Amino acid sequence: MAMDTSHYLRPALVPRSVAVVGASDRPNALGHAVFANVLAGGFKGRVYPVNPKHDQVAGVPCFPSLEALPEAPDLVVAVTPARTIPGLIEEAGKRRVRAVLVLSAGFAEIGPEGRELQDRALAAARRSGIRLLGPNCLGLMRPQIGLNATFARSPARPGSVALVSQSGAVVAALLDYAWSSGFGFSSVVSTGSGSDIEFSQILDFLASDSATRSVVLYVEGIHDARAFLSSVRATSSVKPVVVLKVGRHATGSRAALSHTGALVGDDAVFEAALRRAGAIRVGLYEELFAAAETLASGRLPRGNRLAILTNGGGPGVLAADAAADHGVALAGLSAPAREALDGFLPATWSHANPVDIIGDADSDRFARALEALLGDKENDGVLVLFTPTMELTAKDTAQRLLPIATATEKPVVTSWLGQADAGDGRAIFKEARIPALFSPEQGVESFGYLARFVRNRELRLQVPPPRVAELELDLGGARLLLDEARRAGRTVLAEDDSKSLLEYFGIEIAKGALATSAEEARRRAEEIGFPVVLKVRAEGVTHKSEVGGVLLNLRTAEEVELGFELIASRVANKAPQARFVGVLVQRMIHRPHGRELIVGLTRDPTFGPVINFGMGGIAVEILHDSAVALPPLNRLLARDLIDRTRVAKMLGAFRGMPAVDSERLLETLLRISELACELPCVRELDINPLLADEHGVVALDARVVVDDLPLQPDAAYSHLAVHPYPKALARTLTLKEGKQILLRPVRPEDVEADQRLVARLSPRSLYQRFHAPVRELSLERLARFFQIDYDREMAFAAIDVVDGIEEIRGVVRYSRNPDGASAEFGIVIEDSWQGRGLGGAMMAAIEDCAGGRGVTEMIGYVLADNDSMGLMMRALGYRPRREYSDDPGVIAFVKAIGSAAVPAAAPAPAAGARTQGPAAPDHAAQEAGGVAAAAETIRP
Repeated sequence: MAMDTSHYLRPALVPRSVAVVGASDRPNALGHAVFANVLAGGFKGRVYPVNPKHDQVAGVPCFPSLEALPEAPDLVVAVTPARTIPGLIEEAGKRRVRAVLVLSAGFAEIGPEGRELQDRALAAARRSGIRLLGPNCLGLMRPQIGLNATFARSPARPGSVALVSQSGAVVAALLDYAWSSGFGFSSVVSTGSGSDIEFSQILDFLASDSATRSVVLYVEGIHDARAFLSSVRATSSVKPVVVLKVGRHATGSRAALSHTGALVGDDAVFEAALRRAGAIRVGLYEELFAAAETLASGRLPRGNRLAILTNGGGPGVLAADAAADHGVALAGLSAPAREALDGFLPATWSHANPVDIIGDADSDRFARALEALLGDKENDGVLVLFTPTMELTAKDTAQRLLPIATATEKPVVTSWLGQADAGDGRAIFKEARIPALFSPEQGVESFGYLARFVRNRELRLQVPPPRVAELELDLGGARLLLDEARRAGRTVLAEDDSKSLLEYFGIEIAKGALATSAEEARRRAEEIGFPVVLKVRAEGVTHKSEVGGVLLNLRTAEEVELGFELIASRVANKAPQARFVGVLVQRMIHRPHGRELIVGLTRDPTFGPVINFGMGGIAVEILHDSAVALPPLNRLLARDLIDRTRVAKMLGAFRGMPAVDSERLLETLLRISELACELPCVRELDINPLLADEHGVVALDARVVVDDLPLQPDAAYSHLAVHPYPKALARTLTLKEGKQILLRPVRPEDVEADQRLVARLSPRSLYQRFHAPVRELSLERLARFFQIDYDREMAFAAIDVVDGIEEIRGVVRYSRNPDGASAEFGIVIEDSWQGRGLGGAMMAAIEDCAGGRGVTEMIGYVLADNDSMGLMMRALGYRPRREYSDDPGVIAFVKAIGSAAVPAAAPAPAAGARTQGPAAPDHAAQEAGGVAAAAETIRP
């Protein structure tokens, strides 16, 4: 018997038996509609109607209660009144039912009374270990097994796309649309109130569901941002995730104390979050299926360059315009491709992209042109636009083009203009799972989905360059400054305090001195040196420019004294409620090549801290040239943030101006990212302007807003939506001979060092680790396992510094199993470093980390003839459990940890023991591509 590692939601989403409680023959009853759908769907499992008022329903014998059923069903579908649900769940718990789907309404959506009822139902489910889907939802479908446990009017065809929606009404509409367009689903799930099962759990199941090739989500709101992003990121690493989010435009407003607060909207943050997680977002629900179908086709472009092939000039122009709208680049034509096209096209062809082969083209001309474009290295994909003519039918063209489109590795997208004749072409290509759309704009948009998916995937997989040195920060000084401000009752920091905070994080500032009188302002200016700037310091003034509180380029002492009096007068007239303190005297910084930027930080109610970057200056809220990203950032993510703004084009050299110091600008963004991670109490921050030129960057002005959140993060950085690098888990190990080595969590930039580790392993060690011959692993494969989600898994690298270069001597990793409580681990150690005590220390570290995050059982698979590894496992308290593995040549070693552990004095590993393994016998690593994709992974 093998260990059951199937996902805990399988009984709910792919049940083998279903009981419908409340099934009825009454025509208008919800139980009638639901049970009729279950029967009409042709469910391949066992179906039990449950209702004490009926002997049979729709001709099927009916049972009075769950207790009376001949077996405990996998899934109970409840359609009884809301007041009965808590008791029903208690009854289901006694029968050891594992999942309950509640379609009934009357819960939290009706107010406090319904909320109390929902809480009771959820508490009953948790006491019995039942997973609760709903309440107040449309239900779920699994067409592959004939399950339709909904009250929807339209059923779902079998397909490869999973639909998950928070709105039952939207599901019903999408099902109707999909049925008429011939679109099919692997699963359809309406989450309803989502009291227990939410997006994150369903996505975790769908990520490993072999019937699902892509996932579409309809999102109204997110309850747990970190869990949602973690699950989207994990799913999108193996299959496309397409999201439709409503509420793109704010209907209300909130008071913002900084420019950043005014610039950053909830929708922009959601967009940034999806980008970070690798998902694709669409704006209309009709686009959901087009995106999902296109992405599920399996062919992905290498870049963003599109070639357009058309037999009509007008559609080609429409497609070219759409390319500009969607950020798709029109590909050039290489000389060989142009020469090939000249060889058989009439002289009147367009001689450019779009390639117009003229309206009298036959199917042979179409085919030869497509072959020429697919062979051209200047494009990454081809859009075929077909317009019906008297000489050419869509069916003939499709049959001629299909073998060419299926034989190429490049993506081919088609648009068949028209309905009756064009529908024949669409049907042929749809059958072959090649995108077949209705218009030029849809065709371009579909290619755009592919290009965006590749770009997001590369953003997730690319390896940033190794850091030269860690950022030097004074966290103690920063926290002391904020603590003193809060004790004094100040939540909006003065400019000098705001700049001091930046200075603690290593950001260059324009220093100044406070003056409370005209005479003092004069002395400060003479000490600093002319010319100077005066900036108002007044409690109750949010933006200095609103009261005329900034005077620039003052060159004499007299100008400074007059300037002080002028600012004081302006505050009295324009902000009489404010308390004037004085002015900040600052040296006038003149950098002729400087570009004014803004860097900010604000807090989104769902996703937490958000970093903003864009064009700065006084018109920042009018120009709205900004982009946002979630911390933590690395250089790659920081560069992507900059590149998404229009001002990015001004940062390079142009019109005699040298390029700005991009490294210093990137570093500033990284330092703001660290501030967001390390200071949860910072609610808003503005650096506006941040002046950037060829000499570096300097913060000319700054404002910080704090609240009563903690001064430092908790161990899990729970104030962030994305878990940052857990540097606090790093530790120094002392080995048997006194050698010290650093054990720290892996980082993306460790990939090349890990590849060198794999190259140094002996054939025997490689075989023991992978249970198969392995020579080397590609950087692309390794990168997947060093861009890890520190919430879901953990990997530690043992670092030995040789001539200033970090070499990895061993890696230990754990990954949670679908049950959420157990985890599989893997460990690999360089041959010459085995037998020195490193293995035991690494195992202690990974167990400590896993136990602290709720894992109660660690499991590792070891070859039966790997005596040294088996010896170490036993020495560390692991016990063999052969029933966990189907392979007699593999032993599963299991140990209770964390809250499940029994305190015991485990003996130390035997001296000289070789610690190589464990390895997965034949798990998802092999399913994902043969041999495991990384030397340290058990289950990718």
